[in-house]
Amino acid sequence: MNKINYSYFLKYFAYTAVVCISPLQSLMAQSQPSDTEGIQKATILNVIRNLEQKHVRPKTIDDNFSRIIWKKYLESLDPNKDILLKSDFQQLSKYELSIDDELHEGSVDFFSAAYKIYQKRLTEAAAGYKMILSAPLDLNKKESVQLNGSLREYAVSQTELKALWKKKAKYLVLQRMKDLAKDKTAGMSLEKQARAKVDKWLAGTFKNLTGPSALNERFSQYLNTVTLEVDPHTNYFAPVQTRNINNQMAKRFFGVGVELQEKEGDVFVKRLRPGGMAIKSGLVDVDDRILSISDHNGKMIDIAGKAIVEVADLIRGDKDTEVALGLLKANGQEKTVSLKRGEIKDEEGRAKSAILEKDGQKIGYLFLPEFYVDMQNPQGIRSAEDVMQEILKLKAENVKGIIFDLRNNGGGSLDEVVKMTGYFLGAGPKVQIKDPNELKIHTTYSEALYQGPLVVMVNEQSASASEIFAAAIQDYKRGIIVGSPATYGKGTAQATLPMGKMGDKVKGLANVSYGSLRLTQHHFYRVNGASTQLRGVNSDVVLPGKLAYLKIREKDNITALQWDSIPALRYTELNKVAAWNNTLNLAREVVKKDTSFKIIDENSKLLAESQLKPFNLNNADFMKQQERLLQYAQKIDQAATLSALEKIKVNAVSGYNPGTDNEWYQKWIEGLSTDLYILKTLDIINRTMIAK
Repeated sequence: MNKINYSYFLKYFAYTAVVCISPLQSLMAQSQPSDTEGIQKATILNVIRNLEQKHVRPKTIDDNFSRIIWKKYLESLDPNKDILLKSDFQQLSKYELSIDDELHEGSVDFFSAAYKIYQKRLTEAAAGYKMILSAPLDLNKKESVQLNGSLREYAVSQTELKALWKKKAKYLVLQRMKDLAKDKTAGMSLEKQARAKVDKWLAGTFKNLTGPSALNERFSQYLNTVTLEVDPHTNYFAPVQTRNINNQMAKRFFGVGVELQEKEGDVFVKRLRPGGMAIKSGLVDVDDRILSISDHNGKMIDIAGKAIVEVADLIRGDKDTEVALGLLKANGQEKTVSLKRGEIKDEEGRAKSAILEKDGQKIGYLFLPEFYVDMQNPQGIRSAEDVMQEILKLKAENVKGIIFDLRNNGGGSLDEVVKMTGYFLGAGPKVQIKDPNELKIHTTYSEALYQGPLVVMVNEQSASASEIFAAAIQDYKRGIIVGSPATYGKGTAQATLPMGKMGDKVKGLANVSYGSLRLTQHHFYRVNGASTQLRGVNSDVVLPGKLAYLKIREKDNITALQWDSIPALRYTELNKVAAWNNTLNLAREVVKKDTSFKIIDENSKLLAESQLKPFNLNNADFMKQQERLLQYAQKIDQAATLSALEKIKVNAVSGYNPGTDNEWYQKWIEGLSTDLYILKTLDIINRTMIAK
């Protein structure tokens, strides 16, 4: 449950060592309009107008802003510093102080000039890596490579770049060799196999970076460089992304019912969802490798080098439309199958609960991955409604307390979180929302649905709406907040503004979309008047976590808005201060002597520090270094995973009967049973709140 994937650490830069495109950027592809420059100009003007007129704290778009955007955009194109040369920056320096003027005019001069140079350098890099990987590599030489671009300068010559490419190629090949060494049936030399796989993966990656969608992807990346300089949560989304965002929040989309898995750069079918067209057709099997997918025009698109999120996005589409999948079957046969898309409901991504048993007590466990809501369908799903139903199930089981797990919950709907706080707090103010013109107090009026002992679990990735919930519970002294020293620290709220112009049916003019802008328009504040911005919500009981030493919180964003406060509201705490402080002290004693958290903390720090160190490229030294990193990760996982003797007894709540459709639920509760953090939280609620 909520385990971090430590292969991220062990293979740091393994698949982003050459080029680094964020998931947001990779999803920005859209069909290229006939009037590309006209669409780009209109889009820029819409974005800038909204930033200057509707942002809660607009920044002045002047020469200083221009200088920042110039540098950040070029660096975002090549964060690993293995594509561009210093001379490219010099060649583009004439735009350094003119981007602000271009933005106000809708000009794309700088973007177009940078794009042209970048595409040229990508072509050179693709050819360079191809040549390097065409011959055996000397993996016995004593040398190393620094993969963290922030610790290197841009190359001054092609010769310097080629030397870097060779080192990075060696690193990628060594990583592949390490993976291939596990395959006892390997025929040819590991080095040769690894080179072939790296060559194929890089070819696919460069093909996509220079392909038909590249211009639109880089344009979206440019606009996001502008928006993210205003604040970290103001984002531009190309037209195709608006639908994807709505579907994610609604926990439904239209696809064929396949769950994907990436293995060695290739994408395979991991599981067939019950009720999906893939399983109904009988034409798709688990472990089929996906080679190509049809686009909206029916053209087959080679997916080599595409990220798994992009592949999933290609499979999804409008209801009752068809998608063709080019498959490589286990027997080596290539087969193309056409399937009609249908609605896929993400039941696994919704609120769910279970019963934990320890020390003769039954404790309810409630998990919410995000505060989702179907904005387009009044009868669609609502996370608050789902949570209410799970609470009722737990109450029917006569649980003595509830653990509400908001770890890794990045937020969502304000209305939904306000309703949920009312389930535990009853009537009264829950959060204050402020914009430049007014202050709104969000209040609930009904009695509490559940009044028993409560503990809320959080970590560094609990953000926004999760922080609203945790802050309200903490301020009212209603429950104990357990987890990382502090939550993410996002104290702002965004609204999504569509951009475009209406068409005219009479004149035969279609609607035109310029995408949408998720714009920061509000600050939210606790009932005690403090903001959660930057500081987050401090846990009452700290459990050292796996993410503690990673730079992933709001305070690590240099463009983050600053902390402030407003006057507190009048509200009544539900526990007396002295008694509540005594409860918190008892809770802290529960975890004080547990050595497991010390092991997690020490090794998480070592893993984080390893990201800054060069990687050895001598085969023997590389393997030793990788083994050491693996040991750090194994120690963390072993410490965080309960042994067979320590496992928590977890039972399903009513409504989840064993069967194929609920296989995911059985796996989920099995994961709960071995989670150290849940065990300690269970001990806290048992020994402090229930025992008294």
